Amino acid sequence: MKNIVIHGASRSGKTSLAKRIKDEFHLNVVNVDHLINTFEQAFPQLGISVEADYTQAAVKVTPFITHYLGELARHAHERTGSNFVVDLTFFDFDSGIPLLKESLQKFWGLKLLDEFMFISLINNVTSEELFNAIRKYDTPEDWSYGISDDDLRRHCEKHAGMDWAFYEKWQELGFRKYDVAAGREKVFDRIVEDLKGILVR
Repeated sequence: MKNIVIHGASRSGKTSLAKRIKDEFHLNVVNVDHLINTFEQAFPQLGISVEADYTQAAVKVTPFITHYLGELARHAHERTGSNFVVDLTFFDFDSGIPLLKESLQKFWGLKLLDEFMFISLINNVTSEELFNAIRKYDTPEDWSYGISDDDLRRHCEKHAGMDWAFYEKWQELGFRKYDVAAGREKVFDRIVEDLKGILVR
């Protein structure tokens, strides 16, 4: 069984998909957003603030998340029933993936793609459509809840649409890409069907 990493833009449905996969395949769910919120509240001296700087917050927490995922992967590799699904909203792939690959090999003799598979949810919408979707579903637990409309719009302008350069750079990860801009639940059904027969090693 592999662990699953779900990557995608805000409100693309990463958390909802993680819950679907958990129910279908009996995986544990790792919620990175909750970890980030905990850092902000427990260690304000670290300067990890999604509201102040989304990108910098991701860069700062990526080393911790990387080592955390490595430990979880080692545990899952050694114990049946410990595999997990995680959504990576706050993660700097440029520093995190090489570090994860290196630590898995160095400390536990594991290969990245033997332990993880990567799914990307593409929300191919305009920045204004993304903004409206985020505001519509905002809850106090979401990183976007407390930031101003202007700051959120700037974020949406950066992250709306599809970042082809990202996938070209990380094609080695073998991302399975799904566009959830229309008919999200049907797309989730297709993802679950695609995963059957793939997850078991």
